Amino acid sequence: MVQDSFNKFFWGFLFIMFDFRIQGFDIMPDIIGYILFTLGLLALSEYNHHFAQGKTYSMIMAVLSIFSIYERPAQGGGVHINFMGTIVALVSIVLLLMIVYHLLMGIKEMAARQQQPGIVEEAEKKWTYFLIYQIASLFLFVLIFIPPLFIMGAIAMFIVTIILMATLMLFMRSCGQQLQS
Repeated sequence: MVQDSFNKFFWGFLFIMFDFRIQGFDIMPDIIGYILFTLGLLALSEYNHHFAQGKTYSMIMAVLSIFSIYERPAQGGGVHINFMGTIVALVSIVLLLMIVYHLLMGIKEMAARQQQPGIVEEAEKKWTYFLIYQIASLFLFVLIFIPPLFIMGAIAMFIVTIILMATLMLFMRSCGQQLQS
């Protein structure tokens, strides 16, 4: 059960962090990632309160992410800001932070109980990396008004996204192998 849950987190991170659209359709919809997270967190919710709390946020994000399966491609040039879309994006970032925080703190508690100090330390590091990544992605929205910096920032964030996604996925795989019930 534990390893199966971590496999769900492994694939969930891929769906949540990889955003590739064709004609406005997300080919790897976030809703699949949030459903995987919800199922994994549900299975581990008996281990500690962090998993149970993360499950609640993940269920909310699964519903919210329905609205991001299709996003109309930008028409014409220039910068267009959708106020409601911006609010939803900010709420989504906060909820995602809560999900990842509770997931990683749940792993930390689980590892501490099993006397696995390496995993405890890694869970803390991964949380710090993820938080910094989300803050940097918010800063990227500010750079949209300075196109050359935005382009450089977007390229850098793309690279960082791939690295962070791979790091989190490998950590989930490692936790699935090392943490047992």
